[in-house]
Amino acid sequence: MNRYILFFILLSVFSCSSKEEKAVSEKFVSNSTIEVNSSLKSDMVIQQNSAFVIKGKGTVGEKVRVTCSWAGSPVITTVASNSSWSVSVTTPGAAMEPVSIIVEGKIKKTFSNILVGEVWICAGQSNMQWYLKNATNGTEEVATATYPKIRLLNISRKTAVTPQDEFDAQWLPCVPSTAGDFSAVGYFFGKKLFNELNTPIGLISVNWGNTAIEVWMNSQWVNSDAELLDDAFTRTVGHDDGSPSTVGSAYNAMIHPLKGIPVAGVIWYQGENNQGSPYIYPKFLKTMIEGWRNDWQIQFPVYICQIAPYQRLWNYKTYYSNPAMRFSQAEATKTIAKTAIEVNDDIADINDIHPRNKKDVGLRLASLALGQTYGKTTFNTLRSPIYKEMSVVGNKIIIRFNFADTGFKTTDGNPPSLFEICGEDKVFYVANAKISGSVIELTSANVLAPVAARMGWSYTRVTNLRTTDNLPVSVFKTYQWADNTEEK
Repeated sequence: MNRYILFFILLSVFSCSSKEEKAVSEKFVSNSTIEVNSSLKSDMVIQQNSAFVIKGKGTVGEKVRVTCSWAGSPVITTVASNSSWSVSVTTPGAAMEPVSIIVEGKIKKTFSNILVGEVWICAGQSNMQWYLKNATNGTEEVATATYPKIRLLNISRKTAVTPQDEFDAQWLPCVPSTAGDFSAVGYFFGKKLFNELNTPIGLISVNWGNTAIEVWMNSQWVNSDAELLDDAFTRTVGHDDGSPSTVGSAYNAMIHPLKGIPVAGVIWYQGENNQGSPYIYPKFLKTMIEGWRNDWQIQFPVYICQIAPYQRLWNYKTYYSNPAMRFSQAEATKTIAKTAIEVNDDIADINDIHPRNKKDVGLRLASLALGQTYGKTTFNTLRSPIYKEMSVVGNKIIIRFNFADTGFKTTDGNPPSLFEICGEDKVFYVANAKISGSVIELTSANVLAPVAARMGWSYTRVTNLRTTDNLPVSVFKTYQWADNTEEK
């Protein structure tokens, strides 16, 4: 009998508790208007296990309530004197089932079909902008691009004089009707992550053809550095194709509005428009990356696509500007934390600045992310070697690389090509190159006392040297002096 009494007591307590919670829920009353910042949208992917700030505008002094379907209780805040409100919520771990977020004031706004997973920004100029439908085998790829758990956000191409807080693009599922007009590099990158991580993927495409890096930077970062400002000014003259050239203009309208969306990282494909002054590019790149990370308050990784070789098209002020830019991009990753280079020498189209093979670019970027960001050890070695150091032993130069532990091979079985060495006279001669494990040994009958070396120092020719995983090796030089001749 005592057990039955205890049961009814517990049942009564539970019922009262439930009624009390319902009553508390029903007590929420607000006369606030509700505006919600565009960082929160239906159908989006939110970064898992992150702090997500939901914010907007309302009526001063009134309450706003935010309810996340995964949370135990809602969060209530008061609209500040400047009409703004915000709440910070902690997102759950990744899951394939959608969640929702409700924001309430005088009316209720429901944001539904939200997935929790991994979010990446795909940024740069035309090679990142290049649509999937126009890539190699694009028609076939688009027809099978049914991945509704991958969500796509195509940021509108526009500029602004001052930093903006809102964007007008909508999140869309990755299906044949949407994938064709999305970044090909971004698509292949996201598809590989989705298949390997088995988690929802959000891809934000933010790019514009024929733009220089300073367009994607806060103007204050450039204007406060005389060297960067002087170099950026050289690219504003004669720029009249409709793409932006004003420092900060794309950043203001396309990057700044995104900083309310937590992200896992960035893939970056840009550099052709800065090729005329390649040796200052690492400084631009470091300033931009550190600025973006400060905006987001996240030390996210940035994986950088190296521009591809292509025939000389303009009278650049820097000799060998194309290989010099590729080398500078690789060198930049040595001093910028959480970065790595993806090398495109072997997919280049010498007659076209836009190689159509975007699949290998996206897959290599994904390998970098899977190995370096997500800790999947099978991908750790899938990165292109970059020059580390040289030493001279008698008449021989020995070249060592970072990320070459698995060793080298050549594509045609011949000795490595496109290596050159020189003596004190700085006249370069073709070197006899020999693979010795993970190093390359160089000699030349014309250079008995070598002092410097280079590889792939050309606009149109690339080395046959590869890793044992078939990845190309980044172009390099070992010297600092300026070249005084150039391949025509």
